[in-house]
Amino acid sequence: MKRAIIIVLVLLLVLVLGLLVLRRGANVPVVEPALPPPSGITVTETSPGSSPSTNQPPKLIGEIILRDYASPNLPPQNDLTLMSHLMENSLLLLKSAANRPLSANEDWGDFLRGRNAAHQRFLSDNHASLNAKGQLVDRWKTPLFFHALGGGRFEIRSAGPDKTLWTSDDLQRNADGTFLRGSDLNPPSLFPPSSKASAAARR
Repeated sequence: MKRAIIIVLVLLLVLVLGLLVLRRGANVPVVEPALPPPSGITVTETSPGSSPSTNQPPKLIGEIILRDYASPNLPPQNDLTLMSHLMENSLLLLKSAANRPLSANEDWGDFLRGRNAAHQRFLSDNHASLNAKGQLVDRWKTPLFFHALGGGRFEIRSAGPDKTLWTSDDLQRNADGTFLRGSDLNPPSLFPPSSKASAAARR
């Protein structure tokens, strides 16, 4: 009788111990073995919020303003409007520019390429609006003509498709944003003396 009780107690003890071992095993996390990435695929770890770095330098202010300059999908009036916006914004940013007369094309070309008191560059040397001489050009690669009216106001003239200033296909943007073309352009008093003579000869 005593022997039967001892056997039962031993069996109960083994059963309790077995249950304890099983319960502990259920709480142990299973670690999956790390698998190597498939061949030919490179795994790059990045920290949260990071983005792949590009070697592109940030765009200059003038390049952003003239983003659609000389676009074949837009009319030439758009080029002169964008150029006017760039001139106005550069003068606003660099108040000291008022101390330096900016009337000729070369003056503006130098100013926008960083030759100003603040050494602030607005355009890179190879921008579509500049030629090899540093002059600001229209979409036909002819230098633009700037007429300063005073008070930071300018008229901008493009020679048009014939690439010759003071002809009927010239396009001019006035300081108020309006455009003149052909016979509506400025009176001959603003034309250079040589062009006045040639205009008279054509009549």
